[in-house]
Amino acid sequence: MAFILNDRVKETSTTTGTGAFTLAGAVSGFETFSAGIGGSNTTYYCIFRTGTTEFEIGFGTLNSGASTLTRTYIISSSNSDAAVDFGSGSKDVFCTVPGSKINLPFPEENASSSAPKIITVKVAAKSGNHPYQGAGSSNAYYLGGLEAPALRLTGVDASNSAYAQYYRFDQSDSSNSGHPLRFYLESDKSTAYTTGVTTNGTPGSSGAYTQIAVDETTPNILYYQCSSHAYMGNHVTNISNKINSNLVTIGNVTVGSQLKMPDNTSGKILVGDGTSYQEVAVSGDATLASNGALTISGGVTAGFVIAMSIAL
Repeated sequence: MAFILNDRVKETSTTTGTGAFTLAGAVSGFETFSAGIGGSNTTYYCIFRTGTTEFEIGFGTLNSGASTLTRTYIISSSNSDAAVDFGSGSKDVFCTVPGSKINLPFPEENASSSAPKIITVKVAAKSGNHPYQGAGSSNAYYLGGLEAPALRLTGVDASNSAYAQYYRFDQSDSSNSGHPLRFYLESDKSTAYTTGVTTNGTPGSSGAYTQIAVDETTPNILYYQCSSHAYMGNHVTNISNKINSNLVTIGNVTVGSQLKMPDNTSGKILVGDGTSYQEVAVSGDATLASNGALTISGGVTAGFVIAMSIAL
């Protein structure tokens, strides 16, 4: 199961009442829910009874053959936003985007491991709109028909992997052959990012995909690129607590409460090695208490200088 939206998906129906709708075939010039959304998937729908004021917009679930649409929950309707008891006559049932999806600030549907957000991937020649036009490969990833778009992913709960947000980059289309999509910390693919990333099948064949689970530990900037060719993709930004510190320069930082390092074991200090600051345990004749008190039990040898800078 997956949540999917698609263009020009519309069927007719003669179903009445408040229950699931039996879909009766595509309207001329449109495609069926089976072709555009797929069996067992979910989508936003609109039902309109021709020649009346009866309408309903909601979140629906298709059966395995995509021949019936269950009205899972109602978003808005002509019945005071409750399920409409549709009368007899022809209805149009079509895929839509609710106004609330546009009106709310960056709304995102839940995307679990069993029902990930599906992003359709195809490969074609770069146009003048590619962010890396003239660099690397002459091909580009097209996501949902858009050329190498910058994406924003969400998912903040790291307490349980079941609560992460899952995004599946579907590479089933034959154009993906030879172009495995992977994630990196840099656009030039110097460092691969594999945490929470799973792959399935061979790009260009049925069922092939790359999936990423996003939570608060996912780096805030990643790049989706082809593992075999350069600069086919773009970047994704993530709502997370982890900053790609090796990629950005950070100015003054104001900490609201406490600054916590990965290893905050009592008795450690930060020591600069010319490249970075590392947590090092105080040893030998010196001990460091959790309140910051330094005790030297063996005395201080002449000529030996201890320098400590503590910033609070």
